[in-house]
Amino acid sequence: MEKIKNKVVFLVFLAGALILAYPGISNALAEQEQTNVISNYEETVSGLSDMDLAAEWKKAEAYNQSITGEVLEDPFVPGSGSALPDNYKEVLNVEKESGVMGYLKIPSIDVYLPVYHGLGESVLEKGVGHMENTALPIGGMGTHAVVAAHRGLSSAKLFTDLDKIKKKDIFYVYILNHVLTYQVDQISIIEPEDSEALRPVPDKEYVTLLTCTPYGINSHRLLVRGLKVDDQVITKEKRVEEEKAVKKVELTKGIAFAGVLFAAIAVIVVISIKKRKK
Repeated sequence: MEKIKNKVVFLVFLAGALILAYPGISNALAEQEQTNVISNYEETVSGLSDMDLAAEWKKAEAYNQSITGEVLEDPFVPGSGSALPDNYKEVLNVEKESGVMGYLKIPSIDVYLPVYHGLGESVLEKGVGHMENTALPIGGMGTHAVVAAHRGLSSAKLFTDLDKIKKKDIFYVYILNHVLTYQVDQISIIEPEDSEALRPVPDKEYVTLLTCTPYGINSHRLLVRGLKVDDQVITKEKRVEEEKAVKKVELTKGIAFAGVLFAAIAVIVVISIKKRKK
């Protein structure tokens, strides 16, 4: 009877250890996959000629000029806005297998995420989605692109720390061979149906980062708006450096995942040894 009791206690401790370790392990796995997606995107872009890259950029500019209609009422309610141009998913889609249009880097909160077309749930579970019916995030006077992600998922951090961003923080959007730099100039909280803050301004170039708030309640939307302050074309040499940086991040996150996994296994082993001694 005592042995059965010990086994039950051990299993309870084991289950508790696994529950405690799950968020760390799942987030490490998600970050590893996100970095792999970005690395594949970089390799694809590196394989395109300057002529192909320029043509893709022109297509994106033409798309932005063709956008009409109202902004989506709520990016987390699919289909709540007007119809998209027919070629939406064909623009900025050089990495056709994944549907990635670029990636987002926010140094102040250690965010490094791929940006996908659309806001379907399959997208929002793994990265950042571009909000349909807003401009593609390539800059251009009078454009206002909106990208959104979940926060508080047990399986991935995504925009969980977006509320920690401060005014004047910098974030970067990598699209094709361009890196666009934005400085946060406005942080606001709105009702889900309020789209006024997402509208373009004729003489400004904005990207807004959007997520649900308050944490765990999700009754409102947190908007972090950035004003474009720079747009650099990445040369082949610079892209080699960027690829090395991506691989370094990939390695770092791989090591971090191994550390989390090792810690979880260590906890289980220690508990097991203690139970055997008893």
